[in-house]
Amino acid sequence: MEPSIKDGDLVAIHIQPMVENGEIAAVRIDNEATLKHVYLYSNYIELRPENPAYQSIIKIGEEMNEVKIEGKAVGLCRGM
Repeated sequence: MEPSIKDGDLVAIHIQPMVENGEIAAVRIDNEATLKHVYLYSNYIELRPENPAYQSIIKIGEEMNEVKIEGKAVGLCRGM
């Protein structure tokens, strides 16, 4: 299955500090930003890529503090 967000796409982000499990969010880890499906559990957070060729990023316990949700993906624009 191909990812629905591709290189070169523009994604509209609604700035908000939290998202529902499974929603795509702009997430910052240290100084790097990425778009991932977010799954938050009591003791860990999973940042799951849409592209199955890549693995999830999992932050456990105190590592969860390294992750900042910048906002929810709410729109997509693809050039012609």
